[in-house]
Amino acid sequence: MVLPSSPLALPRCEYPGSLDTDAAGLFQLPENMPAIDFSLARKYRSNAFKPVGVDHAEKFKLLEMARMVAKSFAEHEPMSRHVHPPGKEPDLIGGFHEDPFGKDRFGPWTKENILYWFIRMMVLTNSTDSGNAIILNADMLRLSLIITDNNSNPIGGAFNVTLSPEEVDFQKTYAFLDAVLIYMNPIMNKILSQEHEAVAALKEKYPSFGRAYNKGNVGMHFMIARSAKLPSEHTFELVAASAERFQHRGYEYMLVSASNQWTGAACEVLGGTPVHFSPFRKTKAVVEKRYAREHEPYSIDGYLSDKDSGMMFYAIKLQ
Repeated sequence: MVLPSSPLALPRCEYPGSLDTDAAGLFQLPENMPAIDFSLARKYRSNAFKPVGVDHAEKFKLLEMARMVAKSFAEHEPMSRHVHPPGKEPDLIGGFHEDPFGKDRFGPWTKENILYWFIRMMVLTNSTDSGNAIILNADMLRLSLIITDNNSNPIGGAFNVTLSPEEVDFQKTYAFLDAVLIYMNPIMNKILSQEHEAVAALKEKYPSFGRAYNKGNVGMHFMIARSAKLPSEHTFELVAASAERFQHRGYEYMLVSASNQWTGAACEVLGGTPVHFSPFRKTKAVVEKRYAREHEPYSIDGYLSDKDSGMMFYAIKLQ
């Protein structure tokens, strides 16, 4: 497929606002979900920045990618940008975490660093492993993508995983993971609540989806980000290439919880079906800053974001 040298910017994607009360929740799903048509997205794709699989990347490059994604989320993702970690840092002094990437201290108590450890402990490695048994997440390795500059530095990336029908047990406790979840729990609860409702609706409406889900053939486009060195008009290539990667590996659906409207536009261009909308400012989910105790995550107004929009959950049929 010949791609344009200068891809078009994605068309604007409108999300409901706080006054669109009827738009929250599940959408009416079509009787037959349309399959992806890559030809319709060709004019938005890029041949200047080529994503490649992370499965052969050196470990330190994976950590650099994690740092890049964490920085982008802390600055641009609507919930991560608005919610603040507790004022008091957990007692991590003198503590180390050891995994296939080495033995490291936690570092500064900042959003960016907390998000980095979230990715390292729950995406790059198997979050349910313990002690010396922690291993790299093989599922993430075979599905995720990276874009590098001429010096092999990560400037864009997509963390992709399989959506498992099995409940994940996060009961194991580590000082670092416990600290990360203090901040991440309100955000992850929002995402997982939407995911559960959307997946249940898809299973009920489409028997083929239920079969694919039970076989492990449903993928989740989990986190996508770029640095300032990757032009925004070339970033869509990460989404399209992720869909291709899932498709080539036999996946039948790709799911996306799009908290940014740019991601929503990317899903629309690929023929994604909107399944569920979850507004940011309908219910307060964290304590307001003025009432926050030193161990509580907070936002200035108690909402998860200051954006008058929300998360749109898309399903993209790949086969």
